[in-house]
Amino acid sequence: MQNTYDVIIIGSGIVGVSTAWHLRGIDFAGSIAIVERDPSFSHSSTAHAVGGIWQQFSLKENIQMALYGAKFLKEFAKDQNVDLDFQEHGYLFLAEEEGLDALHANVERQRRHKADIAPLTPSLLQQHFPWLNTDGLAGGALGLSNEGWFDSHRLHSALRSAVRDWEVTLIKGSVTEIDHADTEIRSIMLDNGRRLKCGHLVNATGPNAGNLTRMARIRLPIEPRKRSIFVVHGKSAPAEMPVLVDPSGVFLRPEGPFHICGVTPAKTAGKVEDRRCDLSDFEPDRELFESIIRPTLEARLPDVKEFKIVRSWAGHYDYNSFDQIAVLGPHTRLANFYFANGFSGIGLQQAPAAGRAVAELILHGAYQTLDLSRLGFERIVENQPLEEENLI
Repeated sequence: MQNTYDVIIIGSGIVGVSTAWHLRGIDFAGSIAIVERDPSFSHSSTAHAVGGIWQQFSLKENIQMALYGAKFLKEFAKDQNVDLDFQEHGYLFLAEEEGLDALHANVERQRRHKADIAPLTPSLLQQHFPWLNTDGLAGGALGLSNEGWFDSHRLHSALRSAVRDWEVTLIKGSVTEIDHADTEIRSIMLDNGRRLKCGHLVNATGPNAGNLTRMARIRLPIEPRKRSIFVVHGKSAPAEMPVLVDPSGVFLRPEGPFHICGVTPAKTAGKVEDRRCDLSDFEPDRELFESIIRPTLEARLPDVKEFKIVRSWAGHYDYNSFDQIAVLGPHTRLANFYFANGFSGIGLQQAPAAGRAVAELILHGAYQTLDLSRLGFERIVENQPLEEENLI
C-alpha cells in the first residue's frame, strides 16, 4: 500500500475535492490522496449547506471568486452531464437609509468586476415584488444573473466521482500527528497508525482547521460557529422569488413547495449570541426562529399569515475569527503546507475558485487565474485584516 504522495489533502468536503479536481484538470501528474475522517459526511459543513451563490460582496476577491464559481457550475454541469438544479433567481439585498450608501458603493464595485447587479428604488421594489412590505426600506439590489441556489449534494457527489476516476486515492482516517522540519511538512500520522509522507499538504478540514494546524504548532484563527436553518411552510408565500436578504440579517428563499430561512447573527444588533460551538453540537435553535426570524418574515411579507416549521437542522461555519475572510495559500514558514480555510459561510460558492487557486500554487508556485494573494496567511501574521460587509 502506497505511503508517499505528492499531494495529500486533509478533508474531502467540497473544498478538498475541488482542489483535487482542479489539480487533475490543470494536468498535475503526481500522486494525490484525500484523507477523510467521516466518509458518511454526516457532520460535514458541505452536507448542511443551503446551496447559495451570489456576487454581492464588498471585497473584490469575494466577487471574483463567486463569479468563477457560477461559471464553474454551468460548465461542470454541461461537461459532466449532471443536473445541478441551478435556480438562477438572484439575491435581493434590502437596505434601510443608514445602509443605502454602502449598498450603492458595493453595487458599483460589483459591476466594475462584471457582476450583473441592479440597484432598485423603493418604488421599483414595490413594482417588481408586490408581495414585499417596503416600509422602512430605502432601496435594494438584485442579482440578474449568476446568482441563486443549486444542489450542493449533487455537485459534491459528482466531484468525488470525478476525482476517483482520475486516480485520486481516498483514505479513511483522522490525522493525529503532523511531522515537520523547520521549513516543510514531512509526513502525517493517522489514527490507525499509518504514516503518510507528502510533498505538499493541504488543510481543507472546514471547522476543524484550527485544530489541525495546532499539530504543526501554528495558530490559525478558525473555529466552528453554529448556524440554524429552518424549512418552513407559509400560507400565500410567493412560490417564485429571489433569495430575500432583510437588513435584519434574516434571509428566505423557496425550496420546492416550502421555503428555507435563517439569520445572520452579526446583523441582529446583539440579539443573537454568536460564539464558538462544540463540533458535536448540531441542535437547531428553534427559539431563534420564534424570537427573530418569524416576526421579521411576517412583517416583511404581510400577506403570509404564518410561517410554520416543517423541519430544521444546524451546521457549522468554518468561521475565521480574525476577519471572516478565507485564508488561502502556503504558510509563511512551512512552504508546502497550504491553507484553504475560514470561508465563514461562503465556502460552498468559493470552493471552485479556492480549489483552482491552491492547485495553481502547487503546480506553478503562483496564481494564474485570480490574484488571491491578499487572502494569504501573511495578513494574519502582520495583523492586517480585510473587510467584507455582505456575509450571510
